[in-house]
Amino acid sequence: MDIRKPRKEFAAAAMGTQEKSQANSNSLQRVKVYRLNDDGKWDDQGTGHVTVDYLERSEDLGLYVIDEEDNETLLLHRITPDDIYRKQEDTIISWRDPEFSTELALSFQETAGCSYIWDHICNVQRSLQFSSAL
Repeated sequence: MDIRKPRKEFAAAAMGTQEKSQANSNSLQRVKVYRLNDDGKWDDQGTGHVTVDYLERSEDLGLYVIDEEDNETLLLHRITPDDIYRKQEDTIISWRDPEFSTELALSFQETAGCSYIWDHICNVQRSLQFSSAL
């Protein structure tokens, strides 16, 4: 039995955990917000930081994007259990917002940030689907 192999695997696993914790230690991920206009072109709505959090005076979870310049809200979107979200390539999440009939997209600066928010959206959806099935 080679006792070094488990150590290598443990070290690799620990390193992966460390990388993940660095990516997740700042839960605010840097993004550009885009909205599809009537001409079918994507309009840049600004750059900010996105997080998943509870909406004010609600038990619903949503995506918040806060402008990095003036801390104004660039986007506030309630996460829905409906299958409206798409992950494109490794850095874009897009969806059609049913409340406002608008196509939106978040373009992430980093792949890890996109994966982090995507996983949160999927977890919220699973939770919503589970609670509606009860």
